[in-house]
Parts: sequence; structure tokens; C-alpha cells
Amino acid sequence: MDMTFAKALMAAVATVCVCAGSADAVTRTAASCSAAAVGAAINAAVDGDTVVIPAGTCSWTSNVTIINKILTLQGAGIDQTIIIDNVPRTNGYPQMLNWTTKDGGITRITGITFQGGTTPDGFNSGIVTINGVSHQLRIDNCKFVPTQTSGLMLSGYLWGVVDHNTFDVSSGTGYGLYIFHNVWNVPGSDFGDASWADVTDMGTSRAMFVEDNTFTNDQSVWFHNYANDGWSGGRVVYRHNTYANTTWANHGTESSGRWRSQRQFEVYDNTFTFNLRGNAFPSLIASRGGVGVVYNNTATVTNGSVDVIADLQYYRSGQAFDPWGQCNGSSTWDQNSNSTGYKCLDQPGVGRGDLLANFNASPVGWPHQASDPTYAWNNRINGSLSNMVSNVPSAVVANRDFFNSSRPGYTPYVYPHPLVTPTVAPSAPQNLVVQ
Repeated sequence: MDMTFAKALMAAVATVCVCAGSADAVTRTAASCSAAAVGAAINAAVDGDTVVIPAGTCSWTSNVTIINKILTLQGAGIDQTIIIDNVPRTNGYPQMLNWTTKDGGITRITGITFQGGTTPDGFNSGIVTINGVSHQLRIDNCKFVPTQTSGLMLSGYLWGVVDHNTFDVSSGTGYGLYIFHNVWNVPGSDFGDASWADVTDMGTSRAMFVEDNTFTNDQSVWFHNYANDGWSGGRVVYRHNTYANTTWANHGTESSGRWRSQRQFEVYDNTFTFNLRGNAFPSLIASRGGVGVVYNNTATVTNGSVDVIADLQYYRSGQAFDPWGQCNGSSTWDQNSNSTGYKCLDQPGVGRGDLLANFNASPVGWPHQASDPTYAWNNRINGSLSNMVSNVPSAVVANRDFFNSSRPGYTPYVYPHPLVTPTVAPSAPQNLVVQ
């Protein structure tokens, strides 16, 4: 083969076959890190392919969309392949990278820095959004730097792991990570309804796992920023992460409107370091709804104070939110067993209930949610044991809705997550045959 022609082939979008029996793995290398070049490589790819984005810094002013393809999107490594989000948005859309997944194989993003740009996004739609039904999703060894919107948004019916990434939320303009399970196991459902109608199953693979990540805030804007959030029936496991001047949080069934609370959370073996710069803060792990376990988390706090490592809140106990109203004994969505309105819809301390549906939720009425307490144990601030507390003791009651003890019968899912192999971004394939 003429060498000039061979070099030209390698500079373009290359189709590379790594022969492995009857199922050949194919790697396609984009001509550059530009949106057009990456999009061309993705369009040429089929299920099981790896699309390689070479080293470089590229500002994307148009988005890239992936629909129903099982691929690996692989950069050259953190701060080697840098993609800057400068995509113009109308009502939050389109996001810079939008991937609709399907099940049946590993869907992966690895080795890329996603840098926020200067384009405003008042809808907080995210730099990278992934939705669909993949149950083998892995996002690893990436860096997310949100500046005008959040870094990573996950929604739909996704299971898998987000591992060994850095989320730098120093700008204070967007959380690092949002996780929703608005669809869950009922096709066509929304709002987290199906997740709330399914069993509590902590300790299983049926969740998005977030492990061995770093959430960091350099305090250039403020002493504290939130690392992550989520609602719409989300089922999450946050473990073995490092939080530097950042905290963990979720949403309840309230300010998000029709979209329901996070359904289930496991938060354990995380490390928090916090310089409060002379300020006080209520907690480092704050839940406004859902059922969970919170244990073996440690915090080192300097130059200020944190009241407790974990607390529970329920906003509807003191304020009305459309369409649910206020939990004060008058809303049809609550059990209203006594003058305090207990039990309240999706409050901490309740779990599985009847399936609701439609934008105007139906059937209208209390969904007969089962009692399902949250448990917290062995959490420490500066070496001292720190118990979970309720910020609304009239609605979220100790030793009924939550306990400061281990959860009976609970065993955590295997660590590291089975998809975390290897733990570093893959190297370039060897012994390639150029087609």
C-alpha cells in the first residue's frame, strides 16, 4: 500500500478491526475532537464499536446525539481530550451530548473532560445527558466542570456505575450529577411513578451506583456547593466518594411539581472534608424524601461547624406545592390519619404504594404507601458519632420513620461494581488491521 495513502486513511475517520473470533470488536477513530468529526464516527458505528476521540481541545457549538446504539465513547484521558460546551440552547435544548441508550451490552463514556462554556442555560439541562434503558451503563475516568448548567444528567430506566470521575462544581452554577428514574420498569410511565410502585430493594444491582468519584469545590465562589441531586423516583447508591467543600442532597415530592421524590438511596463509606470559613451548616447528607441507609460516612470539618452528618426534611409539612397541596390534614394525597396529616405522600418513612399515572396524577387519593423507615449508623464528624435527625419532627418521627441503627437484613451490593473492570481508561488497541 502507498504510504501517503495509508497516512491519509489514518487521519480520517478510521475503521479498525480487532479480530476476535466470530464477534469482531471495531474501533473507529474520529479525525479530530470536533463535533462534526465525532458525529461522523458515531454515525458510522454499530453496536459494540468503540469510537475514539483523539487528544485536543474542541469547542462544540452544535450538539451530538446518539440514539439506540451500544458503544464505547473513549477519549485520550482527563485533560487530554477536552470538549467545551458552547451549544446554543432554546428552553434548555439541545444538550451538548445526548445519548438515548438501549439494553443488551455495555454503554460507556471514558477518558474525556467535559468543560462548561459561556452559553447560559436557565433550564439546567446538563452538559451530557443520558437516558433510555441501558442496564450496563458505565461512565468512568472523566472530568465534568459545569459553568452554566449541570455536568451530567441521567434519566429513564438506567442501571450501572459512575466511577473514578471528577466533578468540579466550583463555579456554583450547576450540580455535578443528577440521577432520575422517571420511567423505571413500566414503559411509557413518567414522573417516577413506577419506581414508587415497585418494591424497596436496596443491596441489589437495580440502581445507578456512584463510587470512587471526587466532588470538589475550590471555594472561589462560596464556601459550600452541592455535589449532586435527584428526584423522579431515582434509585441511587453513593459510596466510596470524596466530597471536598461539597454536600449530598436529594429532592422530595414538592418543589419539582408533578415529578416525585427520589425513591431509594444508599449513602455509605464516603469521606467529606469541609472548610466552613467560619460558617455553620446543618448537615452534609440531606434527604427530603425516599427510603435509604446512611452509614460509615466520615467528615472532617474545620473553621466552622456542622450540626449533624445527615438530616431528613419534608417541605410539604409547612408549605403547599402544586399539585399535591400541603400535608396538614387537608390534602387528598395524604393518609390524613390524624391532625398532623401523617402519613404524607412520599415522605421519609414511607415506601411502595399504588401506581399513579398521567400528568394529572390519577387515581386521585392516598396511594396506600407502606411504612419503610430510613436507617443511619456509624457516621462521624471529626471522630465523634453523629446521629441522623429530623428537621420536621412533627411529620418525620424518630423511631418510626427513621432509626439510628443498622437496617435489619440489609447487605450492600458487591464493591467495586462488576462493571468497574478495568478501573482506568482503556489503552489504544494493539495489532490492528485497517479496513
